[in-house]
Amino acid sequence: MLVLALAAVLAANPNPVDAWSRKACPPPKQTPDSNIEMKFMEQKRAECLRKAMNKALDKVIVPLKKQKPAAFKEWMSLQADYNRWMAEACAALEEANWVDLSSGERSMGTGYGYTELQCLQQQYAWRGFYADAWARKDWKGMEQALQDFAGPASKARESLQAYRAKTGEVAARAPVHVEESDLPVRQLSKEDWKPYNERLERAAAGPEALAPRQCALVPSPTPDCVQRFADSLTAQLNFSDALGSAEGGR
Repeated sequence: MLVLALAAVLAANPNPVDAWSRKACPPPKQTPDSNIEMKFMEQKRAECLRKAMNKALDKVIVPLKKQKPAAFKEWMSLQADYNRWMAEACAALEEANWVDLSSGERSMGTGYGYTELQCLQQQYAWRGFYADAWARKDWKGMEQALQDFAGPASKARESLQAYRAKTGEVAARAPVHVEESDLPVRQLSKEDWKPYNERLERAAAGPEALAPRQCALVPSPTPDCVQRFADSLTAQLNFSDALGSAEGGR
C-alpha cells in the first residue's frame, strides 16, 4: 500500500521540481535494511529539503523587509499558514494509511510516518522550486510547472472528496463509546472521527485559501493563477490508495 501511495505522490511532481529537489538534496543511494532505517533516511532528506526551501524563500522575502514592508509581512504570514497547512495535510494523508474504513478501526505499524515524510518532501520541493524560480524571475519556468499540476490535481481532488464522503459515512455509524485497549488496533468512536474529519476538511480547503494570497503577490498574475496554484498544492494529496483499500474492504 505504501508503495502505491508513494508512486501517486511522486507522479504529482513535474520534472523541473524533481530536478530542483535532487540537486538541492540528492536522494540516498543505499538501500535501507529496515523500516526504521528507511524512515531515518527519509527524515534526513525531508529536513534537507525544508532547509533548502527556506533558503530559497529567504532570497525572495528578506529583500522585501526594507523595499516593500507590506509585501514582506504578507509573505511571512502566508508562509506561516502554508507551513501549518502542509504539516496537517501530510499528516492526514499518513493517517489514511492506517484507518480501515470497512471496519472503522485504526492500526499502527513500523512503517508509520513514511507517507507523511514523502508528502512533506514533495511539498518542500515544490515550494522551494517556486521560490527559486521567483528569485530568478523565471516566470516562464514557474508557469510551465504550474500547468503540469492540472491533471494530477484533478485526480487528487476527486479522490479526497470521495474519501471524505466515505469517512463521513463511517463516522455516522461509529459507536459512541469504545473500550480502551493496549492493542495496536482499536475501534474509532464518534469522538475520534470528529477531529479526523475536521482535519480532512482543512486539508481540502487549504489550497483554495492560500492560492489567492500567493497570487496577490505575483507581479503580473495570469487569469488562472489562483486555480493553477491551488492545483499545485492539491496535486500532492492523492487519497486514491486509501480510497481503493476502503472500496476493496481491506
